[in-house]
Amino acid sequence: MFSGPKSGWRGVLLALAVVVSLEPVSAQQPASVPDETVVDPITVRASSSVAQSAADKFLTSFISTAIRLQGAKFFACVGTASMAQPDLAAAIVRCALNILHLNSNPADGRLSFAAIDQVVKVAVTAAPQSAVDIVKAAIGSEPYARASIIAAAVAAAPDQATQIQSAASQSQPMPMFASAAGFNPANNGAVGDVNSPEQPPAGP
Repeated sequence: MFSGPKSGWRGVLLALAVVVSLEPVSAQQPASVPDETVVDPITVRASSSVAQSAADKFLTSFISTAIRLQGAKFFACVGTASMAQPDLAAAIVRCALNILHLNSNPADGRLSFAAIDQVVKVAVTAAPQSAVDIVKAAIGSEPYARASIIAAAVAAAPDQATQIQSAASQSQPMPMFASAAGFNPANNGAVGDVNSPEQPPAGP
C-alpha cells in the first residue's frame, strides 16, 4: 500500500488533474462532478491504518477524476494512476470497470470487450509488475470476459504470459457490486425453486 508522504500522492493527483485539463469535455458528453449517490457504490471505505488511509485517498481521488472522463482521456487516467501506484493497480482496474458500468449502464449488465480490454491493457502497460493482480481483479469483476482479459494482458506483458495464464485459471468471479440490470429474477429464480438430486422437490 501507498505509505509515502502527502507530497507524493499530491503530485500524482496533480498529474491526474493534467489529464483532465488537456481538453474540455464536449457538449455531447456532458460531465458534472458526481454526487454522493453516484460515488458511494465504488468509494473505498476509510481505514484507521495510515497507509490504508493514504491508499483510500488516492483511490477516491482517482474515482472523482476518472468518473468525469470519457474515451481516450478516461483510459489515460487509468494508466496514469496505475503507473503512479502500481501496488494499487488491481483496485484501480476494479474502480475503472465499475465507473464504466455506472456511466454506460449496459442493458445486459455487461461491458463491451473492447472497453474491458483497453482498461486491462493500459493498466498492465503502466504497471507490468502488477499484471497478475490486474488480471485477477478484471476477471473477478467481469468473469464473462475472461478469455478477452487474458489476451489483453498477455499482449501488454508477453513476458508474463505463463504467470498470467496460471493466475487466470485460479481466479474466481467476485464482482465488486451486483448490477441491477444484470440480475433478472426470471433467470435466477428464487432460492426455494432450486432443485438438486440431493434435495428433490417436495411432493404435493
